[in-house]
Order: sequence, then C-alpha cells, then structure tokens
Amino acid sequence: MNSNFIVENIGKIAASAGIIVATFVIRFITKNALKFAFAKVSGRFNEKRLAKTKTVRSLLLNIINFGILLIAVLMILGQWGVNIGPLLAGLGVLGVGLSFGSQSMVKDFIGGFFIIMEDVFNIGDFVKIGAFEGEVRKMTIRSTVLRDTDGNRIYIPNSKIDIVTRFKPKKKK
Repeated sequence: MNSNFIVENIGKIAASAGIIVATFVIRFITKNALKFAFAKVSGRFNEKRLAKTKTVRSLLLNIINFGILLIAVLMILGQWGVNIGPLLAGLGVLGVGLSFGSQSMVKDFIGGFFIIMEDVFNIGDFVKIGAFEGEVRKMTIRSTVLRDTDGNRIYIPNSKIDIVTRFKPKKKK
C-alpha cells in the first residue's frame, strides 16, 4: 500500500477496524452470555439432558455468529462505498432458492429441536414411531436411529416423526 492510499482512506480504515473490533467484542459477549444462561439452566439436568443442552447451545451460537459476521461484512463493504442494496437483494434471492431446496432439511432440524427440547424420547428408550419399533440408538438434530428386535438399523428423518409411543421399561423379576 502506498501512503497516499492510507492518508486518503484513514476514515474508512478506522471505521472498518472499529467494526472488526466491535464484532469480536459482540461475539465474545454473546458467547459468554449464552454459556452463562445455559449453565444456569443446565444445573437442573441429568447427563442425557445436559448433552442435548450442549447441542442446542452450539447450534444457537453458530447461527448467531453467522448473523453477526454477515452484518459486520456488510457494514465494512458499506464503509468502502460498495452499494449493498443489490448485494442484499442477491442474498435474498439466494436465501429463497436455498430455502426451497433445503425445505426437508429445515423441517428435520425443527423436528429434531422439538424432540430434544420436549424430551419426547431418549437414547436407550424403546419406542414405536409410525410403523417402526425399536430401541433409540442415536439422536441427531436431523434424524433418529432405531435398532429393531432383529438388529436392523432404521433411520427416520425427524420431520417424519409425528406419533410416538414410548414404552415403559420392563421390570426385572
């Protein structure tokens, strides 16, 4: 860089640096606020619920961080004279296209979120989901894996889970 560029654009450089610093500060505060909030809530949970809480916290933190970084980039581009109107319009069109293309994935995430938060079932429970029965072996935000009595693995997208029967554990004699 030559010194004329720096002198001519010192205001833009300072504003961009300020936005970058503010972005790091906001991300730090957000991360710690979420940690604090989830720590307060997590103290009342058992191990299974605690793992679910960490998953939700991580997902929420990633979404918030993405939003903060996107806003920071747009603000910096605006400082440098880039017309962000068409960029926002393009992002909107891209968002609409992605939302149509990933509709089932979004439904799976939402379904998984509610299954986890409402404690519908847990790993190790024996359940009936639609026509399938088995032990819950794995739960992710996108799908649930059952193992039936024959040892088969059944992968069920969370968006397809509507009616669930959770069987009581059999008492040992």
